[in-house]
Amino acid sequence: MPDAGLWQWALISVLLVLGCLLAFRAWRMAVREPEAEPRIEVLAGIGGGLVCGIAVGLSALFLGESIRESQENATWRASVESADSIPGLTVAGHDIKGINFSGKSLRNADFTNADLRGVKFQDADLTGANFTGADLREANLIGANLQDASLENADLGQASLHSANLSHAVVAGRETSFSGTKVNARTCWPRGLTLKQLDELLNGVVVERYVNETNGLILSAREELKEDNVFGGQQAPGCKLWKNGERIYPE
Repeated sequence: MPDAGLWQWALISVLLVLGCLLAFRAWRMAVREPEAEPRIEVLAGIGGGLVCGIAVGLSALFLGESIRESQENATWRASVESADSIPGLTVAGHDIKGINFSGKSLRNADFTNADLRGVKFQDADLTGANFTGADLREANLIGANLQDASLENADLGQASLHSANLSHAVVAGRETSFSGTKVNARTCWPRGLTLKQLDELLNGVVVERYVNETNGLILSAREELKEDNVFGGQQAPGCKLWKNGERIYPE
């Protein structure tokens, strides 16, 4: 909607109604009073001119607004794509389809109710980010730092969380889904949950083999379960890749 004032829209409405009334009056006179041809032409000309003029003006107004919004979004996308650190990023009202957030620092970013299907967040710092109600299906969160992030009512179906850090993340909520989520032996889950609660939370995850390129360690789903009785990763503070929200190199 173009950014016009209330009085401007009121004036446009009045002129549009006046033009329609004049055109209607001219049509009625043409039907009932054909002898009044000069008056009919004047009324029809004024009414038609008002309607056409307003139509053209509104078209130009909406076109200009559309171009302005397109330019603003293009500028916003370019700044996001080129920046390495964007603390407090808010995506509401912006088209983020196709943006690669991998490796970026996005602390306290707001992705509330955002459509993030298939978005790449690999190795991104998402500390304190808000993903409440977000659609994260098939998103790439491999190695992402989700310390203190909110994932309430988010859908992470088939997302990749290999070696990601969710210590202190908020994962409560009936609608939070990890169905088909891909994890490995070094995915770090929130502390404070009982093993039963954690098992219920991770019901339906897909545990894939973990390979450490530094020392050649390979852990299968069965082998990783033997380490700490946690199926699908480890639980903070006992995570071997993450301590106090920081990645540990080497393992």
